[in-house]
Formats: sequence, structure tokens, C-alpha cells
Amino acid sequence: MGPAVSGSGGHTHTLLCAKALVKGFDMGAGEALSMLHEWNAGNAERWTEGELLHKINSAKNGPGVSGYLLRDGERSSGGRDGVRREFVPPKPRPKLVYEPERLKKIAGDLAEVVDLPWLANRSELDPAWVSATDFLARLYNAQAGERVLVFSEYKSQGQAVWPTESIPTGGREGVWFLAQPVDGKSRPNPRLGKMSRRSEESVLAWRWMVLESDEAPVRLWLAALARTVPRIAAITTSGGRSVHALVRVDARTKKDWDEQKKRILGLVTVGADPGALSAVRLTRLPACWRGEKEQKLLYFAPAAPALTIAEMFARRDVLSFWRDECVRVAGMGFPRGELPRVLAGCRHYGRFDAWLMSAGDELESNLAGVSSA
Repeated sequence: MGPAVSGSGGHTHTLLCAKALVKGFDMGAGEALSMLHEWNAGNAERWTEGELLHKINSAKNGPGVSGYLLRDGERSSGGRDGVRREFVPPKPRPKLVYEPERLKKIAGDLAEVVDLPWLANRSELDPAWVSATDFLARLYNAQAGERVLVFSEYKSQGQAVWPTESIPTGGREGVWFLAQPVDGKSRPNPRLGKMSRRSEESVLAWRWMVLESDEAPVRLWLAALARTVPRIAAITTSGGRSVHALVRVDARTKKDWDEQKKRILGLVTVGADPGALSAVRLTRLPACWRGEKEQKLLYFAPAAPALTIAEMFARRDVLSFWRDECVRVAGMGFPRGELPRVLAGCRHYGRFDAWLMSAGDELESNLAGVSSA
């Protein structure tokens, strides 16, 4: 554990060090004090012995299971009462694993019909209209001080803070955003002993949970999501083989978020990635590019209604709408101002409609002609 930094969570960090010794390793006060003296030598502003003893007593009387940092069968050098004891780890719960047959059963015949047009028809907004900045603006309250970290390098502190900075819309590995709204400031992360603006210390609200699967076939996974998970606000492709769902939970605290996570862990058996169930998870930002592949928005309902998608009626027919738009702009002589918008619709749904794909080629040819002129 790194040194304590005065004015940047140093008290909390020192208490965590004391807790690791007297609770985690089940040390007595004397041995813990000796270890803390050694650690204290690395601090720019050192604690007095009285202050260190106060931290030790606070840790000893605080919550936590004694011995949680000891390995199985390892003995401490002396507990609080001086008695040597062996730490007996709690019995592990049965591990949840992906069950392909269970996924097929839950997906059922819905897997035969669920695709991009089916999801878009039930969206609050047609996904083809939504840009990356539109997406963020409808899910976060910038006027209330909410900020969103956007990444084109996953293991970084973020390349931009929306809405105050221009966000990347493409990258070799794609573009992510931190699901929870943050204040945009770097704060001490006591678990890692360093400053961070993507840790829970910077989070303003525990609003979202990310569900994704790298194992389940996409159609079966989409059908399972549509059938079992209410309050889905968005579904986005990764530009690869996985699909990410953003689910509204509105937890009051981090502890409440953790409790809600426990209630949905059963989704691991139908393909949900347990590693993605983190309160500070990054997820794919739609309408951005991963190399030459689009991170496509499949479904968007910012209000996140308390229904499953399968319970919703279709609001529109996206394929018919964009066919009509193509006919309309052709009848107008392909006006320059209309072409990019209609072409975006053709590109979004062209894979599912040969007529739209052909019309998109014609629109692109006209747009290229207008641009060269």
C-alpha cells in the first residue's frame, strides 16, 4: 500500500493500512504498530505514534472479518488476545457458469425474429438518428454537473470528458465510456493507492449496470435480454462479436448497487459476463468506430421503461420509413442537405433490406458527385 497523502484522503488510506494489519492479517496492536512505523517512514508528512495507535484501535473496533488476508492454512503471528489461530476461510458458494441449453430455453422462438429492425421498431428513438453526443446528452444531465469519461485507450484515465471536451468517435480498439456519471476530477483511490478519475470516489450517481456476453450467440443473447431484463436503456454492438446492454438501476449507494447486482447474477447462466458486472464498468459508445467496424446502436430508450422489450408494442416500421425517405429525396433531385441523413439510415439498416442497400449506393454516388462539383 502506497504512502498517505495529506489533504488527499490520507486519513482514510492510513486507516485502511491499519485495518489490513489488525483485521486482514489478525495482528496484535504491538506488531501492527511496528509495521506501521516502517510504512510511516515513506510518508512525506509522518504520523505520530499516538495517531498511529488511534488508527489501529479504530480498525480493531471497526467492521470486518479477522484474517481475511490470510491464505488457507496460514497462521497469524498473534491475534488480539495473543493466541495463535488458524484462519478458516468461508465455504465458497457454487460457481455460476454459462449454460447454453438454458439460454436456448429462455430465448425460445423470440430468437427467430429479434434483430436490428425488430429492436429499433420498439425503441423510444430510431437508433439511426442518434449520434454519440446525442446518446450521452439524453442519458446524462450536464446542467447538474454530470460528466462522462470517454476512452479510446481502455487502460487509461480517459481521453475526454463530455460535454466540456470533444470526444473521440473512433480508434483502433474502439471507443468506450464509463457508465456511471462522474464529476470529472481525479481523486485518491485508496484501494490502489493512486489518483484516479474513473474510480468510485468520482462517481456522482449509481445509475447504470452493464450486461454483456462474449460467449452467447448474439441472437440468443438478444432474445434473452429482451425477454428477461426490464429497464434497458440501450443495446450497442462492440464492433466485434459481443453486445452490451445498459440497464437502469438507480441505486442509492454503492452498497445498494452491489445488492442489486446479486439479484441478477443468475444471468451468468445464460451468458452474461460476470467480469463486466462492475459498478465502474466501461461500455461501448454507439455511433463510434472500432477500426472499420461500427459500434452500432441497436436499441435506444432513454426513459428505460419498467418493461422488458418483448412486452413492448412496435412504435414504427423503420425499413418502410427509410424506403419512403429514399423515394422522397430522389423525387427532390437528391438535395445536398438531405443526402447525409438519409444515407445514414440506409447504412444503418441496409444489411437487413436489399432495397435500402441499393438505394444507399445511389445516394452515396449522388453525394460524391455533389461533393466533387
